[in-house]
Amino acid sequence: MDSSGWLSALALFLAVGLLAESVRQLRRRWLLVKVEGHSMEPALRDGGEVLARRTRRFETGRVAVVLAPDPVLGWAETRRTGSRDALWLKRIAAGPGEPMPDSGDPVPAGHYFLLSDNPIGADSRRHGPCPAAAMVGVVIREF
Repeated sequence: MDSSGWLSALALFLAVGLLAESVRQLRRRWLLVKVEGHSMEPALRDGGEVLARRTRRFETGRVAVVLAPDPVLGWAETRRTGSRDALWLKRIAAGPGEPMPDSGDPVPAGHYFLLSDNPIGADSRRHGPCPAAAMVGVVIREF
């Protein structure tokens, strides 16, 4: 192979590597989540998809993507399903120090009080405030 062949092969290898790194960086920042269930209706419909941005900054009123709690232990343990985490979409009703709906007690530091838009959904009323470590991101757009 002559030098131009080596340069072409090297350029192709670098282009593929750059593309792979770009995809990896996009996946670190963005997340596509399928809406499952009716807990967020009418805002989000079962079977739809949302684009979420991974972040550590959360504002009251936004829809958050969170790790689903364990059905028995609640937020004390997050549920793992194979290699992917089970995710919930819930509206942030109150942040750290803000009054929790119904009780008026302040949300503990490092936690968020999450609610379903539809009253039939499970949320912080059942599982308690969600630890910030279980918060993944915020919804940017619905598809």
